[in-house]
Amino acid sequence: MNAPPQEFGADVESAIARVRTEVAKLHAELTRYGLVVWTGGNVSGRVPGADLFVIKPSGVSYDDLAPENMILCDLDGTVIEGTPGAERSPSSDTAAHAYVYR
Repeated sequence: MNAPPQEFGADVESAIARVRTEVAKLHAELTRYGLVVWTGGNVSGRVPGADLFVIKPSGVSYDDLAPENMILCDLDGTVIEGTPGAERSPSSDTAAHAYVYR
């Protein structure tokens, strides 16, 4: 069963969209500069004004990454159901990123 879409205030929704775009662009930089191999390695971004962050999905090619398939998580690393990308598994590094953000 699919969860209903998660809704946040307009400011947080705008911040989530900006961070999704930024994180997707940063992954392109990782490949551009040869900093990663295959799907290993990633960056994430904290959402200003909320206890949330965005991280790449697990096992997805960097060429296939886009803002809409980034994963939104809370600071415990739990995927926020009902948000774009939530049907995928987050990066295996999600717990480490969540720890840093907490």
